[in-house]
Amino acid sequence: MRISCRVLLLWILLLPVAGLAESSRPLLPLPTPAARFTISPQQEGHFTFVLGGDNRSVGRGVPMPPTAQQIFTEVALLRPNFVLWTGDTIYGTDDTIPEAEREYEAFLKAAALAEVPIYNAPGNHEIHDRPEMAKLYEQRMGRLYGSFDYGGVHFIALNTADFGMKGGVGAEQMQWLQQDLEANKNAGLIVVFTHYPLFPKNADEGFADSANRDALHRLFVQYGVKYVFSGHEHLYYTSVHDGIHYIVSGGAGAPSDAPVDDGGFQHYLLCEVDGKEIHITVMQPWRLFAQIVKADSKDPTGMLMNYTLQDLPMYLELPRLGDDEAVSAIVSYKGKRTPLQAAEVPVPGDKQHVYVKVLVPAHRAAMVEITPKR
Repeated sequence: MRISCRVLLLWILLLPVAGLAESSRPLLPLPTPAARFTISPQQEGHFTFVLGGDNRSVGRGVPMPPTAQQIFTEVALLRPNFVLWTGDTIYGTDDTIPEAEREYEAFLKAAALAEVPIYNAPGNHEIHDRPEMAKLYEQRMGRLYGSFDYGGVHFIALNTADFGMKGGVGAEQMQWLQQDLEANKNAGLIVVFTHYPLFPKNADEGFADSANRDALHRLFVQYGVKYVFSGHEHLYYTSVHDGIHYIVSGGAGAPSDAPVDDGGFQHYLLCEVDGKEIHITVMQPWRLFAQIVKADSKDPTGMLMNYTLQDLPMYLELPRLGDDEAVSAIVSYKGKRTPLQAAEVPVPGDKQHVYVKVLVPAHRAAMVEITPKR
């Protein structure tokens, strides 16, 4: 999906992100053109978001792997309400500041493909115990930690790469966290996302100080946190501790930390909020595609391809014909043509284009067309 001048204009003109509530440290989306390009959920406590992280390269001067770019391209086809990212967006580490700046440029260019707001929790590769790197992060990406509300859910991003801690949250941040949890204890659901996992698959990849980890976990238990998403380990792993779901998802391109059967594969998570529950689908990139077949003013046509194991609602942007138009979609397979339900979704600020939403069956491609009404 493209980022056009239309979206750049929206970035300047639209109102603040829907659902963003007051906070002592409001976490704002990353500075992509779609930072303010969002809609409120149709129903409180019912919406979707995507989670991913750990897209950094393998070394200084090495380009970022293509996985994150593909994930963000697929996000634009899924159109969740927003994305949560768990850090290590750049190699960082021993970079010079100009090198790190170029890496942020590359990441933000890829992130812009998502066309929805993206929130990040910084990782060790962004900070690496270097004050100048932390300052650069704040200049290019925003706050190191903070919170926001959306659709009745309270989201908290923590900086688990605090100075002098190999995985940990310092005293100042811990104090803020307790105050933030107290102020939002009546939220319908509280979700935390971090870089370092509290309970990793490999114990060596978690908090260096178990007392710090335990204090953080006790706070989560006390205030009813139900889901904690993290990265750092380049794999997918879940565990439950005192009723809290701890999910590790670090599959956005950095080298895998485990065999495929143990979660070591490239992936991201499609998360559906359903009241106090989150239904998680593990998505592997390079399974969703879109193609514009004809973009003329007579009968714009395109294709949505879903090669996952489940039916998925997908969105294709096509030129509009006008107020008197109809949208349709079909699946053609082994000589059989099956019509699919298709619906128009407005593109905010753009009357020349429309999103066509189609529930695309698993392992199938749908032809999508806009035609004049007859």
